[in-house]
Amino acid sequence: GVPINRIGVIMAYPEIEALIDLVGRATALEILLEGRVFGAAEAKEKGLVTRVVPDAQVEEEVYASARRIADGAPHSNRLHKKFARRLLDPTPLSAEEFSEGFASANFEDYQEGYRAFVEKRKPDFKGR
Repeated sequence: GVPINRIGVIMAYPEIEALIDLVGRATALEILLEGRVFGAAEAKEKGLVTRVVPDAQVEEEVYASARRIADGAPHSNRLHKKFARRLLDPTPLSAEEFSEGFASANFEDYQEGYRAFVEKRKPDFKGR
């Protein structure tokens, strides 16, 4: 938490919008109006962070998380990030946008991932 109301700072609309999108209106107002500083467990409970690890394991967990992301199909990761950003926009998806997610079978990474799964081996993704 941040004691924002105790230091006279006013968050801008985009910052408040992002906070509301992340935790919901009621929790965002609680954070902004109460100005309490809270720990990692409460931050996780409120949806501000996705996991909490002991201080001694932070570096190890950061590298492990980065490795899990890097081991995934780059094209798949790129599109998932794109889709997640796009879904923040309330405008309905176009037919082209909707069908974009179904095009994965056309990518080499999909074929490699499928073969690796069937062959019970680690895939070698190329980002194509």
